[in-house]
Amino acid sequence: MRMPGLLLACGKVNAMQKKTVLIVLLLAVMITMTRCSGPNPAPSPTAMPTVGPETDFPHIDLGEGLYLRQIREDVFVVTHAFPWPANSLIVEMENKDMVLAGTPYTPEAMQIVLDWIAERFGKRNITAINPGFHVDNLGGNGALAAQGIPVYGSDLTADLLEERGEQTRQQILRMLAGPGNETYHRAHSAIPYIPPSRLFPITEGLTLDFNGEEVIVYYPGPSQAPDKVAIYFPHLRILFGSCMILGGDQIGNTADADLAAWPQAVEKLKRFDAAFVIPGHGDRLDPGLIDHTMELLTAGS
Repeated sequence: MRMPGLLLACGKVNAMQKKTVLIVLLLAVMITMTRCSGPNPAPSPTAMPTVGPETDFPHIDLGEGLYLRQIREDVFVVTHAFPWPANSLIVEMENKDMVLAGTPYTPEAMQIVLDWIAERFGKRNITAINPGFHVDNLGGNGALAAQGIPVYGSDLTADLLEERGEQTRQQILRMLAGPGNETYHRAHSAIPYIPPSRLFPITEGLTLDFNGEEVIVYYPGPSQAPDKVAIYFPHLRILFGSCMILGGDQIGNTADADLAAWPQAVEKLKRFDAAFVIPGHGDRLDPGLIDHTMELLTAGS
């Protein structure tokens, strides 16, 4: 390669000039190689982000003990610590309807979530689904009923709420007895236990259609309670397992559990292709929670 202006043939080049010549030649070779190799290929697009046990998501604080984690542009996990952290879910459908899986513990917290939805998204049609009769599944129904929002739940959930609702309240109040829990004790004493307004036979499950997008409510059998259902969003590959799925390292409340049937119920959830699995309690949101739950339930058996 002939580089004009370098005077390589004159024989009068000092050491500094020789060093300059070498640097320029190296740069020229590097530029030529870069042009020949072409641009770097673009990374392959992925339909869903990789989710692992330690995945972090943006937080949106709504108040004391109440916050959201945004796991997609259109999906938010609601966590309400009252005092035990419990999860519910907000999903924006493609037709702009909103679906709520579960509720916070109280109507007041549910109203804060509804106000946030209105502020962020504007006026929307909202549909709610109760995954079970425990207060961390439907304690917010009072706020939903006040706004005329349809709340789907199974016939067994309505029956159990009537038969055992006050019994479960007393269990919670005993757990909250003692100094430091007075605020929670008063609040749990007053939460209205309101059943879902639109019932379906639990053994048949339920499929809701939103202009071609389905939401599947599936009953795999008794688990953490006799009536727990899973809620699956096929278009998003999101499975809301509620308290049927364990997000921590302990089984937790088993007062209404069928410990023999629970692992079998969780095993059935593997039929759903899920990129996210939302537990009733805990920070993990990954598909490994299904096996994690089964391992906890069968340890020592």
